[in-house]
Amino acid sequence: MARYSERHSLDTRRPRLILLWLALIAIVLYGLDTQGALDPVTDRTAPLLAPVTRALTATRQGIGSWLGGIFGTSDLAQENERLKAQITELKNENLALRSAEVENMQLRRTAGMRERYGWQTITANVVGRTPDSATRQIVIDRGSDDGLQPGMPVVSHVDGSPDALIGLVDTVTNKTATVLLITDVRSVISGYILHRDPQSGTLLQPNGEIEGQWQLGSRLRMRQIDRQAKFAVDDDVLTAGISRQLGFEAPAARIPPNIPIGKVTSLQPDGNSLMAEINPYFDPEQVQLVWIIVGVD
Repeated sequence: MARYSERHSLDTRRPRLILLWLALIAIVLYGLDTQGALDPVTDRTAPLLAPVTRALTATRQGIGSWLGGIFGTSDLAQENERLKAQITELKNENLALRSAEVENMQLRRTAGMRERYGWQTITANVVGRTPDSATRQIVIDRGSDDGLQPGMPVVSHVDGSPDALIGLVDTVTNKTATVLLITDVRSVISGYILHRDPQSGTLLQPNGEIEGQWQLGSRLRMRQIDRQAKFAVDDDVLTAGISRQLGFEAPAARIPPNIPIGKVTSLQPDGNSLMAEINPYFDPEQVQLVWIIVGVD
């Protein structure tokens, strides 16, 4: 009886010991594999085991397809893939239509500029902004290869605004150009205020110099306005093109007259002249698409 109990005890412990040894062997093999110690062995045995692996994989796939046929999951999966493909195609068509609509709008805008103002323009995308916080510049994806030169005026529009001046081409490379925005303190251009006298109905155009004021805490300021000039808040401000009219050989001479800039927000005496604060029609730094005026009809 004692021998039987002893044998029975050994029989019950043997499977546990085998499992323990197998677990230890597995742990050791895993550690060796993670350290790359088994790479020579696996490299040699992989070609030998490849036929078995392929057979097992094919069997698994076949069983999956057979079960899918019984329970109908294969048809559902195919229908799901077909619907996904249709959705992708519809999204692509929608994007193509929207892209064509945007391109059509740009072409109409370009044609309208030439019809209204006689501007010959090139369209460009804003691709960057200068990292220097002390300047107000943008970078566009057109350059000297497209005929751009320093001093060319750049216009844009936002949310139904007029086609307004946002800056001048400053520096040019073959493929890109930087645009100095009109709000930068380095920007100085000639302009005039469009004012209609409420009593006589006469259209008056007092002019002056428009200076960027962003670094000084404002937007635009027109100075050297005749002290007797008549104008009012909310009057429109446009480029005067004085340098162009006088035939000066300077970058400013590329600016044609009558390009919208903004509106008068306040006026005050400035020594022997008047000064007007001007607000652009929109923030020129927020535009994504611009038109460069390369010529005038």
